[in-house]
Amino acid sequence: MARQKQSGGELVHERPAWILPVLVILAVLSFSGAFLYYYFGPTPGEILGHDPKASAATRRVEAVIGGTRFLIPENYTRYPSQRSGGAQPEVAMHALLPDFAPYVPERQAEFTDNTPEATVTFFTLRESAAMLPAERRLKEVYSKYLASTPPEKLRNGLEKFGFRADSGYKDQDLLVGTDTDGRLVLITCQRTTPLIVSPNCTRSLLLTQNLALTYRYKRAHLDQWQRIDELLIRLVTSFEAPGLPSDLEGTIAD
Repeated sequence: MARQKQSGGELVHERPAWILPVLVILAVLSFSGAFLYYYFGPTPGEILGHDPKASAATRRVEAVIGGTRFLIPENYTRYPSQRSGGAQPEVAMHALLPDFAPYVPERQAEFTDNTPEATVTFFTLRESAAMLPAERRLKEVYSKYLASTPPEKLRNGLEKFGFRADSGYKDQDLLVGTDTDGRLVLITCQRTTPLIVSPNCTRSLLLTQNLALTYRYKRAHLDQWQRIDELLIRLVTSFEAPGLPSDLEGTIAD
């Protein structure tokens, strides 16, 4: 507590000697706390559930996407914010090739692997009222940017088209084929470049008029495209739960 004393006719306020050290300690603690939070504390995205965070839980999350009801095991989902259940614009998921195994902590390294041979596959179910069918995308979008050279027929049943060097797709190839049901398949694959050392292949397709599936995997697995496509569509179909409940239930215990 400050004291007062008379000195040379002036009133002098004396403060305790411990105030300055305490202020220094508080400043150091505040700085240290801010430093630790900046480097080790949760980000706003983590707090809101918008950053990827794998889960090993097996309970099913109810989600209605594009008018279709799903019961998705939580260990396939990537974002905490999409595990609350109810109507969702999209749900992002991941699994491991070759059999689309869900997340378990023992295989954490495989789910975070980004080498050219990584087996992790990312796939998303989303509302898509504006997405064009494959035939129209090929005719109305991709065909405008294809190189004039004839396609290369690959042993895996696909035809490889190159894009013009002046197009936005210049570092990609377009792979065209048909699936087991005779539907047109369009796969875009990144080429290996100085900036792309671990190229991906991506396919988007309409499952219903308002529901789309997009998935990607490493180009090293392109020869297995048919098996990947069949198993993934079968997996996603297994998540479907016909009927729309009057009240969405959120997570559902096994």
